[in-house]
Amino acid sequence: MSLADAFLSPRQVADVIGVSESSIKRWCDEGLLETIRTAGGHRKIPTGELLHFAREQGYQIAGVEAALRRPASSHLPQPYGVMADQLAEALLLGQSLTARQLIFDLFWAKHSVSVLCDNVIAAAFRVIGERWSCRQADEYQERRGCEIILRILLELYPYLQPVLADRLAIGATITGDNYKLPSAMAELTLRAARYQTQNLGTSLPIRSLVRAVQDLHPQIFWLSVSHLVEYETFIEEFAMLAAACAESGTVLIVGGRALTAELRSKLVYSAYCDTMQQLNALATSLIRSPDSTSRSESLTRKQSFNPTKKRGPF
Repeated sequence: MSLADAFLSPRQVADVIGVSESSIKRWCDEGLLETIRTAGGHRKIPTGELLHFAREQGYQIAGVEAALRRPASSHLPQPYGVMADQLAEALLLGQSLTARQLIFDLFWAKHSVSVLCDNVIAAAFRVIGERWSCRQADEYQERRGCEIILRILLELYPYLQPVLADRLAIGATITGDNYKLPSAMAELTLRAARYQTQNLGTSLPIRSLVRAVQDLHPQIFWLSVSHLVEYETFIEEFAMLAAACAESGTVLIVGGRALTAELRSKLVYSAYCDTMQQLNALATSLIRSPDSTSRSESLTRKQSFNPTKKRGPF
């Protein structure tokens, strides 16, 4: 069991953030801290809930914080454009610690995961892409930067609120699409929205994705399409995935630079998201909806969720 999955007693939580045990119990009773009850009736607080609460309320934490290796903030976050440029430079140079510091500074300044993904990480890779097109950067630098960011994103999970037991989101990329980062950001965004998430991986055949929907019956299936091998085959096979999602009551959310407006006009899906902020808004609205299944059935061909002109990372 990971630290994020561990549970603490009110006394342990009080010691970690430096308040009285009675305060912790009162916050539990008021719903400020989510708890579970043991068979003996004792309160237990998920570590992830504590970390989220401490971040939101501005409490310094000891012990748990050290175990998770939260970096000490070296500076206040700058405007998004400046941070994106700094992150791009760090990634091009392979400076993983600097990149980690930049992202955690923003995260601990209470910038949402979806905003961080869109305005800093995706923006940084646009800068890297421009450098690459001008021959000012090499392919290995972009790939190395992706791996650095993927490791940093994994470090954010323990700081998120606990997931909701009845919400599952799964996703993947299709055969020939080996780009990991958009799907990883989609998974983190949905996890921050309190969905249980399962990233099935990259370059999977659509027939296997159909089977996953049939076996797991998720509330959401996300499909990131950054690269297409065969246009007509994709359209034909995508119809099978759409049918499986409709039968399962699954909201099928698509995104990615390969999904042009012309291609999307030939597909049936629940929603198209350009950005992680759109994905977060949609996922959150589905949780709040009293009947997300009927809502998903009402979403039809060509529907987009808050489309924007600027192509995002999803």
